[in-house]
Amino acid sequence: MESGTVSVAHTPYPTNLAADDERQRERTVLSLLNDLDIADSCGSVGIVVHFGIYKGADPLQGYRNIIECIDRVTSRWTGRAKLLLENQAGDHAFMGTTFEELARIRELCRNPEQIGYCLDSCHLFASGMWNGEPDGEWAEKADKLGIWRLIEAVHMNDSAYPGGSRRDRHAPLGKGHIGEAGLRWLFTLPVLRGVPFILETPPDADGTHRSQLALLAQWGGER
Repeated sequence: MESGTVSVAHTPYPTNLAADDERQRERTVLSLLNDLDIADSCGSVGIVVHFGIYKGADPLQGYRNIIECIDRVTSRWTGRAKLLLENQAGDHAFMGTTFEELARIRELCRNPEQIGYCLDSCHLFASGMWNGEPDGEWAEKADKLGIWRLIEAVHMNDSAYPGGSRRDRHAPLGKGHIGEAGLRWLFTLPVLRGVPFILETPPDADGTHRSQLALLAQWGGER
């Protein structure tokens, strides 16, 4: 932290908070506790976990599973690292594509102070919540629901597919369907000042992310 570097961990992709199977759910709980312990030892802000996928007949059961799984984790966790729920693109299931869901799940959990959010720009765009333009109704909604103050990390990604396509495929910054104007606006939002932004994009032609990092540095001068 002395160098100003901030780290954020990510849980394994098979992790599914909404799982029905009890054995799988307990494995998920143990995996998340292990991830939190590692992240805490490294001084990380927290661990990013996808919202969850449920394809059963009763969607409400999927939400109940998510809450139960999170409660089982937080009741056994005493460290500083947080669970960071990430908004979803909607390519595998509709759950987790709205701020109302993220806010309500956190509200219904027993230990909400241990839960924050990770905002993914590509997921936001792919889900249809954001059209890629500066500002928008989603930003106002995030404010009303208290989402902004709980965002601990941002996955900064352009989108390889059009908005609302529900396809989670990232593109280099400024080379996708979101475009430079919208991403620059997001990066320079005062409410996100101090929040770590993380690239999950394909590399540049030279195999590095040099030009994309330079673009972020340029935008950072506008903060």
